[in-house]
Amino acid sequence: MALDYIAARKVSVNETAYLVGFSDPASFSPAFKRWTGKSPRDYRGG
Repeated sequence: MALDYIAARKVSVNETAYLVGFSDPASFSPAFKRWTGKSPRDYRGG
């Protein structure tokens, strides 16, 4: 789900964090990078 939200650009990274169950958006970006090898910003392309 996180990949879809990030790629679609319809919600912010912070909103994506909450939508996928993170209570602290600051924890989401490092986790996303562990999963994908890219930061949410890099994955999104900007």
